[in-house]
Amino acid sequence: MEASGISEQNDHEARYKALGKKLKQLEDDTANEVQEKLIKGVKKISSPTHLPKDLATYLLSLKREIQLPVSVLPLSLFKRPTFFGREDFFHRLASELIAFGIAYQRVYLQPIKLSQLAVRFHEHRPWWQCDIEDIEKALEILKKNKIIQKTPDGFLFEPLSMSSDAQDFLSFISRGINKNGEISLTSIQNLVPWNKSKIDSMVKILCSNQICLLDQDKESLFFPELKTR
Repeated sequence: MEASGISEQNDHEARYKALGKKLKQLEDDTANEVQEKLIKGVKKISSPTHLPKDLATYLLSLKREIQLPVSVLPLSLFKRPTFFGREDFFHRLASELIAFGIAYQRVYLQPIKLSQLAVRFHEHRPWWQCDIEDIEKALEILKKNKIIQKTPDGFLFEPLSMSSDAQDFLSFISRGINKNGEISLTSIQNLVPWNKSKIDSMVKILCSNQICLLDQDKESLFFPELKTR
């Protein structure tokens, strides 16, 4: 790596360490004050176009902890426009509902009703400024395009057999995930009694639905929701 690249990475690492020290100093402050300063800090260190993968992974985890959107999109894109851009907003919301609905279904192995979906969605994605009518409209877009199904028991985001496979996979690897929410690909191969092709396919599905991140350099998977420290 060239000297400038090393210097830039060290600068990013120093900024993360500085942010960590700042968080420690804020432990005795009020929750609102901590939240405000955290958000400002995360936005500041999110500005570089290219971050080392380990720092990008940490940033994703930190964003989740303080309830910021995991993407680099501005917050205004998560609020329904009054006039222009409404169609784009509903398509963005529909895409996010797919990721959330699949994740929910793979945990509970059942469809989810609209009212419950709205409550759970806002609990896990509080940066979205939308109401139940907005969510229903986005779901109608998905249903019209035959991406999801509406059943008497609620909305179905994928065949339950696929959700069952995902749940089995997560159950197999659960004892191999460390406190940082990480597990090596080698450990996955040892813990999951499937052939490599099926494992690779499941990893691809989970990554595409933002349930985990693949770190190719470390040859590991990172599950932000399973981080315990």
